Amino acid sequence: MELITTHVGADFDAFATMLAAQRLHPGAELFFPGSREESLRRALEAGITTFRELRRKEIDPASIRRLILCDIRQRHRIGVVADWLAAHPAIEVWAYDHHPPSPDDLAVSGGLVDPEAGATATLMLEELEARGLAITGGEATVFLLGIYEDTGSLTYATTRPRDLRAAARLLDLGADLAAVRQFTQRSLDAPHLDVLHRMVQALEIVRIRGHRVGIVTLEIGSYLEELAPLVSRCLDLHALPLLVALFCEGERISLIARGDLPGLDLGTVAAEMGGGGHRTAAAASLRGLTLLEARERLLGVLARRLPPLGTAADLMTRRFCAIDAGSTVLAAKEALLRNRVNAAPVIAAGRVVGAITRQQLDVAVQHGFAERPVGVAMSSEVRWVVPEASLEEVAEALVQGGPAGRFVLVGDPETGPPAGLISRLAVLSRLHARLLDEGAEIDRRIGAERQRQRQIGRLLAERATAGVRRRLEVVRAVAAREGAAVFAVGGFVRDLLLERPNEDLDLVVEGDGLGFARALASALGGRVREHEAFLTAVVVDPEGFAIDVATARSEFYRAPAALPEVQSSVLRQDLYRRDFTINSLAIRLGPEGTPELLDFFGGQRDLTEGRLRVLHSLSFIDDPTRVLRAVRLEQRLGFRLAAESIRLVEVALREGVFDRLSGSRLRDELEQLAEPLARLPRGVERLAELKLLEVLVPGLSASRELGDHLRRVVAVGAWYRISGLAADGWTDSRLALPALVRPLTPAAAAAFATRLGLTGQRYERLRALHARLEAARELLGSPAGELPVHRLAEGLAQLTTEELLLLMAELDPVRAEPVRLYLERWRELRPRLRGRDLVAAGWPPGPALGEALAEVRRARLDGRIEEEEELAYAVAWLRDRAPDLPTLAGRDEG
Repeated sequence: MELITTHVGADFDAFATMLAAQRLHPGAELFFPGSREESLRRALEAGITTFRELRRKEIDPASIRRLILCDIRQRHRIGVVADWLAAHPAIEVWAYDHHPPSPDDLAVSGGLVDPEAGATATLMLEELEARGLAITGGEATVFLLGIYEDTGSLTYATTRPRDLRAAARLLDLGADLAAVRQFTQRSLDAPHLDVLHRMVQALEIVRIRGHRVGIVTLEIGSYLEELAPLVSRCLDLHALPLLVALFCEGERISLIARGDLPGLDLGTVAAEMGGGGHRTAAAASLRGLTLLEARERLLGVLARRLPPLGTAADLMTRRFCAIDAGSTVLAAKEALLRNRVNAAPVIAAGRVVGAITRQQLDVAVQHGFAERPVGVAMSSEVRWVVPEASLEEVAEALVQGGPAGRFVLVGDPETGPPAGLISRLAVLSRLHARLLDEGAEIDRRIGAERQRQRQIGRLLAERATAGVRRRLEVVRAVAAREGAAVFAVGGFVRDLLLERPNEDLDLVVEGDGLGFARALASALGGRVREHEAFLTAVVVDPEGFAIDVATARSEFYRAPAALPEVQSSVLRQDLYRRDFTINSLAIRLGPEGTPELLDFFGGQRDLTEGRLRVLHSLSFIDDPTRVLRAVRLEQRLGFRLAAESIRLVEVALREGVFDRLSGSRLRDELEQLAEPLARLPRGVERLAELKLLEVLVPGLSASRELGDHLRRVVAVGAWYRISGLAADGWTDSRLALPALVRPLTPAAAAAFATRLGLTGQRYERLRALHARLEAARELLGSPAGELPVHRLAEGLAQLTTEELLLLMAELDPVRAEPVRLYLERWRELRPRLRGRDLVAAGWPPGPALGEALAEVRRARLDGRIEEEEELAYAVAWLRDRAPDLPTLAGRDEG
């Protein structure tokens, strides 16, 4: 069987690729491994084209001969299909994809992969036409939708000329532009698409009197109507305040200007160029000039007409406090106090190497680092701007500085010391003056932020489940009644913005969180469990749905890696104590008004950029387990740990904080790396990249052999789940520690079991794992047929399920066959005969009956008797082995 599939959250490009792959592989079946994007769902519901797909229950993974991946090669994005591949490694994998390589890519043996295309649909159309394979008009529409979607209607920087050619060809093949417009709202004809693409390539951004201005100069050959909308699109695409385009159309140059800058009338600019227009839109027609001459003339007019705007050079102070990198934490703290500033750059050999704040220094002193170099507490991420940077760019740099964004440096970090420093107060003062004196418009990014706020209500309505929405309405009603400031926080908000399912509802209350929890439980008709020491509670409604409620808290760590002490606080401080910026987002639910998104620390930006960033420089020292959580989130979300955060991992390593982790916390975090099991190999590889693997698991180092071992464990674990053998309560995490311990020496395994704080049977099994598995290997190494089945079964019965699966993972299929049979059949085989049946047959109770029943099971395992022969066999065995055992009086022994 050939199976065509794609990524979870399929879009038009993925679907187009699947249709094309079916043309290239006649007879192959289509399968969606998960959800589809809303626009694709609407198109399919409208009957944009016809196709047949298989449901999951119709697929036998063992029957798949070749798997054809479409618009994807990453293992973690193909849902259940990844489990099938792990359980059946013989499946041949092909791929049709345009994405660049990634570490999570599956190895493929066929197909077509070319990152030099804006959409996979482009590749597929080229391949179909090269082979002379036709597509229907409906399929052409799907292809065009795929190209438009992945190239932003042919405007993204990744768009290539071949994408434009493919779009034009699809129109020839019958693609329906009305349908494209219906499902994308971004339709353009081929000539305009070509011009828009070239505009994007030709755009240059210049600074004129502090303003960012976009300039496009383009030869288009002949007259083309409707160029103004393209200028507006390009303006919006690059979030520019002003864009002027010069189009050379033979002997004439058309000037089109769009934008909205306070104090600038574009009509007057165009008038100087021989045209006219309005304040925000203008045009002119120029003759007798080259494009270069027209550009120079335009720049001169703009330089005269644009009002001056404050720049970084105007705002900066040239004398500022700086801390030498050789200073101690205590000396740096004293220097900040002496200069009455809250933050300062850190300088080494005349260059800026980081920034330090009084808060960071205070925490470092509390941790006992007063005499350590200041680098132990500093942030290495420092924002710089050029002297010509506008006020908006300086403000943006301050915001992007994250929780330590107290200042911005002016200059070039590559060429020497900064020319000056701009504080938050300087920026706020200038912004305030502009608002009062100039009546300047608020930056369009604030407008975009307001739009996002409006979308929060829509996301809650569209993405949250009905059950969550119903409970949130109760939360809001209780908040309004109690006058409580209540916020949804954490993973629920993060996943809502990522459009991922999440029903883990966490609430934070400013004020009496425990009192609010009691009121909420009463409104829901549920119950509440309070944890007063931590200012938290869990509300459970009658359906068993749990809502975590916490008082807004701040945390204090008395020592590195210690558990935190908490105290009542406000929301911002509560969010500041969290692990990563993407988990520091909140939605205001009450007491009144519409839901509002709160982002104090740049979490939305990090979500957009796929980045995991801690909130302060001592985050990993406070709680080293955050590094392991980062590794898990990288796998789950496809994000990457920010460079600055990786540096902080290195600081935590140097300080030895991972050695101070309690065994139970380390054990819990390592086990969670295997939820789901398929993520364990990459998680362990990532720990090695961060130089953490040998620190957490002494004696274990990254190698090809370790990776192969873990992947075999994943395959066996997937088989165990898919086969239906896993009992209730089984979790993949049970395999994590044995899988990590197996490659260790016996001595290292014993030391690791002690480090984890294990006791009793769990300690002994992990300590003796090597010896137990080696004994089982020796048992299975006996020549075929030499040992009866019951001997094999009784030997394997000494192992736990985890040990049996590890054993299967390291044996070849022939030698592993007894283990598979044991798990599938032998382990559950129980004689129907019971001791009471033997008593009824005249034999007195006693140890001999137990021995007889054990012999019956052995005989059944060996296939020497059938179920109906059990009683006769047991009686015969008792007569033969226990001839002196009397029978009960009055019973017939025969």
